[in-house]
Amino acid sequence: MSQPFRADYHDPTGYLDIEYDRRLGYYSMTADHLHDHYELYYLLKGERIYFIKDRSYHVKAGDFVFVDRNAVHKTLESGRPDHERIVLYLKPELFGEMSIAPSLIEGLKEPFGWEVPMLRLPPHNSETAERIVNEMIDEMVQPQAGSSLLLRHRSIELLLIAYRNQQQGKVHAAESEPILHPKTQAVVRYLNENYQNPLSLPEVAAEFRISPHYLSRLFKQTTGFTFIDYLNLLRVKEAQRLLRESGDSITEIAWRAGFSNFSHFGKVFKRTVQMSPRTYRQGYKDSGLSQSL
Repeated sequence: MSQPFRADYHDPTGYLDIEYDRRLGYYSMTADHLHDHYELYYLLKGERIYFIKDRSYHVKAGDFVFVDRNAVHKTLESGRPDHERIVLYLKPELFGEMSIAPSLIEGLKEPFGWEVPMLRLPPHNSETAERIVNEMIDEMVQPQAGSSLLLRHRSIELLLIAYRNQQQGKVHAAESEPILHPKTQAVVRYLNENYQNPLSLPEVAAEFRISPHYLSRLFKQTTGFTFIDYLNLLRVKEAQRLLRESGDSITEIAWRAGFSNFSHFGKVFKRTVQMSPRTYRQGYKDSGLSQSL
């Protein structure tokens, strides 16, 4: 890799966004976020650590990573510099836009729900996937007539490759490398199950019989999140669900999601989702999606 480079694509339908990055040196995601779309990550070069839900995965060149909607996730440096990746952000409406049969849609979405959401293809199929990805990058860098149509089709084609080759390339739990520190994994699972209750770093550290300082450092080092940022993300995720699925007041939702201060809830929600809770709820009502998510 000679120079850093970035290219972006935003489909006119609003149902597909693509990011390509060639990064030099060491890099870890700094922004904490949740999103309602599916995320397909493909690593062209280098190695990465990918934290999803309550586990970390060692991702190598040629690997696919599938991030489900509203899943807490973050990428971290693996100890080796430089990497090159492409990320596809796909909204569910894209499948309808492409007139795909409902039965096939379920198959294309299946990898996002795998226990280990990774695919490591055998060499022949990996070469095919890399060729498609490089074609997409070329199209993003130098758009031509029909680029939008081509990029939509190539995005679906990557999902189809995963669907067709899951038996040869699917990574199983017993085969995946255990990256997350056992103590951190236990704490993450504890937070996933208890985020709606009042929790503090000292209280959780005491629960696991370790010092708050050690827990704070270990948690950040192995997940990429600070303790409080991860806890807030879980609570925002729950607040999003309640805003979509319940008629409770926003104040009640803040309390049910685990926030003890309404003003703090509003600030954290807006920073994470890029809109206020009220705007988020109204957007789902206006789009008619609140009953289908």
